[in-house]
Amino acid sequence: MMFRTHLVFAFLIGIIFSFLSQGNVILFFSLLLISAGLPDIDNPKSKFGRKIKIISWIVNLLFKHRGIFHSLFFVFGISFLGFWFFGEVVFWGLFLGSLSHLVADSFTLNGISFFYPFKFFTLKGFVKTNGKLEFVIFYFLFIIDILLLINLA
Repeated sequence: MMFRTHLVFAFLIGIIFSFLSQGNVILFFSLLLISAGLPDIDNPKSKFGRKIKIISWIVNLLFKHRGIFHSLFFVFGISFLGFWFFGEVVFWGLFLGSLSHLVADSFTLNGISFFYPFKFFTLKGFVKTNGKLEFVIFYFLFIIDILLLINLA
């Protein structure tokens, strides 16, 4: 999925689970949206990869795209580190954002292996990254996000 699709999907998840923000909505949504793109640090051509080229290049060299950074090991690892150092709101923002990335990527043709490097739970979908269907999904999620925000106001 493209970065923009990850953002609108994570935002929808954030709206649904915003009660976990414990009043710190800005921190929660900031971390949610950052971590929604973070697993793609393993791709030097991604939004994050282009911003932090040297780190992305090293990560890609060591782990390849859609490897460990696209697994539940990464999701739980980064989330528990956030909890350990900063508390529950950070945990939920990181957890939901990075998990939403994995869920969205599991619908793509390339799919992901949730327990990488173990291949026993690999999901592949039907959506071509940056294809017409993803375009439709992006706008559908965007409209849902806007409608929910209007409804909450």
